[in-house]
Amino acid sequence: MKAKYAGILSAVLGSICCVGPLLLIALGLGTSAAIIGRYHWIFVGVTIVVLVWAWTKHFREKAQCACEHRAMYGRRISLLTLIVASVIVVAFAALNISSYAFPGSPAPVSQSPTFQRIVIPVEGMSCATCEVAVRHALKRIDGVKSAHVSVATKTATVDYDAAKTNTEQLVAAINSTGYRASLPDNVSDSASMAKNRNTKDAETKVARVSVGENAAATTANRISVFRAPLVCPAAPQIGCGSASKPILLDLERQAGVLEAWLNRAGTIIAVVWKPESNAETRRNVATELKEDHAVEMQGKSRDEAVKDFLSGKGWYRGADVDRLSEEEAGVIAARFVRRVQARTALAKDKADGLERDLTGAIRKQLTGECSAPDQKQPSCEDVAGKYLDQEQLKILREAIEKGARPLPNEG
Repeated sequence: MKAKYAGILSAVLGSICCVGPLLLIALGLGTSAAIIGRYHWIFVGVTIVVLVWAWTKHFREKAQCACEHRAMYGRRISLLTLIVASVIVVAFAALNISSYAFPGSPAPVSQSPTFQRIVIPVEGMSCATCEVAVRHALKRIDGVKSAHVSVATKTATVDYDAAKTNTEQLVAAINSTGYRASLPDNVSDSASMAKNRNTKDAETKVARVSVGENAAATTANRISVFRAPLVCPAAPQIGCGSASKPILLDLERQAGVLEAWLNRAGTIIAVVWKPESNAETRRNVATELKEDHAVEMQGKSRDEAVKDFLSGKGWYRGADVDRLSEEEAGVIAARFVRRVQARTALAKDKADGLERDLTGAIRKQLTGECSAPDQKQPSCEDVAGKYLDQEQLKILREAIEKGARPLPNEG
């Protein structure tokens, strides 16, 4: 291979790893773009090797021609090609190195009452192009004011209008590029609170997340809390999503009720009243809740519950309690698998696959999720067939018959 062709090859390699992901994302192939980005530095390394080899070959060809006292045809073109290729490679390398060395910082957070800031961890970014792709995906969302993406810190700092979008949409936008985003721990439990929130009424802001901190603006007299027996029997550490969901949704259909929430433990229901609600409306709701064995809290215990609610941590609104059902499904599936493993040998990969698919089947049963109205929801035995033989399926059946609740020796 001639030196100039090697130079062209190095320029192509150097640009593919940076420009390639952007082109793939534009074509809707975000996952493929992320794969290229993940191996970005391998592309850079190979590019540098090819470029060094091209220059070496160029000087060898030049020396050989000088030794043989003959002209080196295409010398100027070869030299120009190598110079251009070198500039391209150095430019892209410098661009990526600067992203790590000088990550920059986001602009000051907006003072607007509806704008919030969240810092989202993003896995898989390895170059400046990754930053461009993620930033472009975020800026396309209506309600995003600014997005600062840093490959050095592996984060995306987003200022957004909570009246127009929410954290789940931000994460989904990043994941659409092929990179992996997730809500930070201090937001995950309360992220659902920002969903479908009436932000036009400043007095109805409940446990809003802002710059990683929870800011409460709902006055205490607009909140009532009720002690409720909604602990999950199968997973006593959390509330029962399937039992609480219809209660919360029904509450929000009541006159005078703005929002209804359940705490993570499943022991307290919080009701946020509309500004126009009156004493009679509140009494009627409290009477209905008594039928569900929920008793209104008063005094110090009430104040502590309201304070915990306003912290924004560990509360779920309406249909968001499906997240508790998903967690419950995982607990039940793991329990069934342990019961099977106690009686028969099960390879780790089969046990992991069985637990994963059981979790999905149980989740659909608990949340009522189904792809079509007339489609039968899969049972645990339906999804276990590819992991267990007939004898093991019998053991699983017996494990299920013992119930989802923990047995005395299971803890």
